[in-house]
Amino acid sequence: MSRRATDHDSRERLMRAGLSIARKKGIKALTVRAVAAQAEANLGTFVYHYGTREAFVDELIERWYAPTFKQLRLVASQDDDALAGLRRTMLQLVAWVVGNRAFLAQLLADAGAGEGGAKRFLRSMDTRHPALLLGLIGRAQQARQLCAGDPRHQMMFLMSTLAAPVLMFHLLGKSGLAPPSLAQALQPFTTDPALIEARLDWALKGLAP
Repeated sequence: MSRRATDHDSRERLMRAGLSIARKKGIKALTVRAVAAQAEANLGTFVYHYGTREAFVDELIERWYAPTFKQLRLVASQDDDALAGLRRTMLQLVAWVVGNRAFLAQLLADAGAGEGGAKRFLRSMDTRHPALLLGLIGRAQQARQLCAGDPRHQMMFLMSTLAAPVLMFHLLGKSGLAPPSLAQALQPFTTDPALIEARLDWALKGLAP
């Protein structure tokens, strides 16, 4: 095996180890020592490939998020009909939130606790999927498929209807703050694809001109 292939393999082992730790314990658990131990590498190998913990965390979050953002942009561009594009993009986005709800909830908690990588990622949201949604909402308004209004307000309405309950009920169920019977009864409504689609259609009907 060539030196370049070996370097690539060890770099990827470190990243896979970091993703495994982050999904189980959150970003704050990503110490250099923990990642190196999980990857069966020494500390020098980590420094050789990533330099600092901060650089590693930034790349890890991007590796986790970038494929989803690429897919969302592809979905958003597949149809000239802005409302249809918005609908498909929202469904794709919420499906991702459902599938990654544990990691997303931990990411928000880590950012609140001062974790730099998580904070930097959240502060870059204005150039990520919210910008994509705002563009689709603006196009749908111009086509008179949605009522007039601030696109940011309409995006907040859609996200609070679809994505926010996924994270809220995940946190409530995990923390035990809600009555177990209530959490168990309502949680499926937040993650069932058919019910998510029904809520999206209700919301879009409410935003119709």
